[in-house]
Amino acid sequence: MSILDEIVATKRAEIEALAKETTIDEMRSAALSHARQRTTRPFLSLFEKPVLIAEIKPRSPSAGALIQSDPLALTESYAKSSADVISVLTDQKYFGGNLQLLKDVRGKVPQTILRKDFLVDPYQIYETTLSGADTYLLIAAALGTEALAHLIAFGASLGMDALVEVHDEKDLHKALEAGAKILGINNRDLKTFNVDLQTTETLMKKVPSSIPVVSESGIETADDVKRVRAAGVRGILVGTSILRSGDPLAKINELKAALA
Repeated sequence: MSILDEIVATKRAEIEALAKETTIDEMRSAALSHARQRTTRPFLSLFEKPVLIAEIKPRSPSAGALIQSDPLALTESYAKSSADVISVLTDQKYFGGNLQLLKDVRGKVPQTILRKDFLVDPYQIYETTLSGADTYLLIAAALGTEALAHLIAFGASLGMDALVEVHDEKDLHKALEAGAKILGINNRDLKTFNVDLQTTETLMKKVPSSIPVVSESGIETADDVKRVRAAGVRGILVGTSILRSGDPLAKINELKAALA
């Protein structure tokens, strides 16, 4: 079993437990009511210009602990920064996040909020709406084509665009067939956890020019940003290098300047 398989199995068990406390019908009713009243911050339209997504994740399976203090302490720097979108990890077991963290971050920053998690069920899309997230991540490798298309459409019905993450050519074909409007190319190999920016360069040659692409993982320097930009991406998602920089505000602004 790969780490992704393990995480997805954990998620399905979590959803089953949550649905016993609050049924999916109750979640649907609450989410539809919330969607009618809320103001969603833009995501797809941001890609008319280069987009930097700055991430808040307390830890990761590959890098260990990334935030030693309260994650909310970062929000002042993120709010002041040139980041266009703030990504918040909401997985508890593997990344140390939760939905309350996302809600708290959204209340403190003006940027669009991306929920980053392992979403495999409509129940989680209702959660996403109710948490205040403006957009959400779907991982192509975790879903079949039909399920991926369903979750993309499901979010759209609630006023949200999905960022669909791919790792290889098989994922890319699946995402395009499912109707993805925004792609994320993750440079991390899900089996080995090795990171190679060549992944972005290779897959970009097969992406229709009309679809905006975000390069994810392994972006640490201005030169890295320029490299993936030269490949044609319209955005980057950066977490670890910002969180380990010692000065998140300066690091975000450095990377954003390189996107121009």
